Amino acid sequence: MSVADLRSFLQFVREQSPQEYVRLEQEVSPQWELAGIVLKLEAALRAPVIECLHVAGTELPVVTNLCASLSRIARSVGRTERELDDMLAGAYDRPIPPRILADAAAAPVRHAVRRGAAVDLGWLPQMRYTEVETAPYLTAAAVVARDPDSGTLNISYHRLMICDRATTGIFMAPGGHLHAIYEKNAAKRADTPIAVFIGAHPLWSLGSLAAGGLELDEFGIIGALLGTPLEVVPGMLDPRLLVPAAAEIVLEGSICHDRRVDEGPFGEYAGYAMPRETQPAFEVALLSHRDQPVFQDIVAGRVEHLTMTGVALRTHLERTLRHAYSDAVLELHLPAPMTLFVKLDKSLLAGREIRELMREILLSEFYLKRLVCFDPDVELRSLQRTQWAVATRAQIDRDLVVIPDQPGTGLDPSERDGKTTKWGLDATAKPDLERYAPRNRVPQHVLDAIDLRDILRR
Repeated sequence: MSVADLRSFLQFVREQSPQEYVRLEQEVSPQWELAGIVLKLEAALRAPVIECLHVAGTELPVVTNLCASLSRIARSVGRTERELDDMLAGAYDRPIPPRILADAAAAPVRHAVRRGAAVDLGWLPQMRYTEVETAPYLTAAAVVARDPDSGTLNISYHRLMICDRATTGIFMAPGGHLHAIYEKNAAKRADTPIAVFIGAHPLWSLGSLAAGGLELDEFGIIGALLGTPLEVVPGMLDPRLLVPAAAEIVLEGSICHDRRVDEGPFGEYAGYAMPRETQPAFEVALLSHRDQPVFQDIVAGRVEHLTMTGVALRTHLERTLRHAYSDAVLELHLPAPMTLFVKLDKSLLAGREIRELMREILLSEFYLKRLVCFDPDVELRSLQRTQWAVATRAQIDRDLVVIPDQPGTGLDPSERDGKTTKWGLDATAKPDLERYAPRNRVPQHVLDAIDLRDILRR
């Protein structure tokens, strides 16, 4: 069985889904041009994998949009999108731990190793995405860190702003797992060793984004998605850290407890530029890579970025809510950043109030700000139908739940002093659909008897 890595996924798309693959042979500028190409393709309702063979200022080819389509990811492993959802949900219950390669020096990602003064982040593509950015960014950076209390490894994605040859600024959302690890070490005046891998199979990415507590084993989730242990190698600077043996590029070093740099502005996933602020510095002491490495990029705020963040949160919520509310929760949809639509059958709530459900969800999910509940007859993916239900089934004074003074994510420009107000709306019929005003309907037997072909031929 071939190794599931970025290269095998690219090969699948090229050979099995060529209509979803764009190969650019002309030179592309890393300064906004690739972001512009992605934006224009999205406007044409397309999100193909894009491979840029020649990017100005670097010898590395650049790929983006690897995770822009869940259907494409599912097909790459012979599954449907629904089956992929089931795989994601089931992976929490049957994690498969990674397998450490016996000969770490022979791992593909250790083909070339640069240390100390030989490290130069200018060798990487210098990508920018929106007109506000004043420095290049690494956006497909999966960060591996170790919790100093439990020893558990954590994987999470973070934006890295390149400052100089061996330094980046790193943004860690307050309350996130990496931020918690950093704070524990900083309290002891200690740096936080990390290893960053770039260039991943989409299943690695989805597993890395798995939502849960700090004790969650993302490497185990990745193994469950692959159906086999992920092959890893120890960090060369801190062997307690692990990185995929078949990653394209690895950066190793430490997040400084006593050094900060100006980071930002940066156009984030919510569609706004977050301001320039001081953030901890990540000092890179080692860079290793595969032979002829491929650089993976994620254009911030576009379909791939939203898909990656949304699928992890949705999977976690489905798992949590179905356990807590059994059969009452029928469907979840995340139509916009920080927003959740819930379709539910109130008759199966076993006496629990929708207000209780909304408060529980909003208080437990850091990245949720807005929640709306709907009846089973509302199509969650239809803007017209969801807004119709809000307009005709809800009264704000009765159906709105407001939860002020909650910790913010640092990614929402409407936050005030690091705080946000969360709110939920019950847009279901009261007391229930059976006793609500009947909807306008033409009798079904009349509709069944009408043949549009006959009508249009007249």
